Amino acid sequence: MPSANVTYGSFDYTSLLYLSDYSRDFEGGRFVFIDAGSNSTVEPKAGRLSFFTSGSENLHQVEKVRWGTRYAITISFTCDPDHSIGDPTGT
Repeated sequence: MPSANVTYGSFDYTSLLYLSDYSRDFEGGRFVFIDAGSNSTVEPKAGRLSFFTSGSENLHQVEKVRWGTRYAITISFTCDPDHSIGDPTGT
């Protein structure tokens, strides 16, 4: 599975904040970094924050959730002003 940067193009960094716990709230749904030598797996835990560069150096996938519900907030960051979101203006 391609990284978010390959998929969406404008992300330089991605963060994931987990809101539910692996094996208590759901089964499956672990985040897996794909490496040639061996994969690295992050087991979601409420309050755990994962932060990584979003380029092809961090290809990843998420396992299919087998039961329960996996909650997470994804926040993506860009360093490119052309892809930035402007500051909100008060009305």
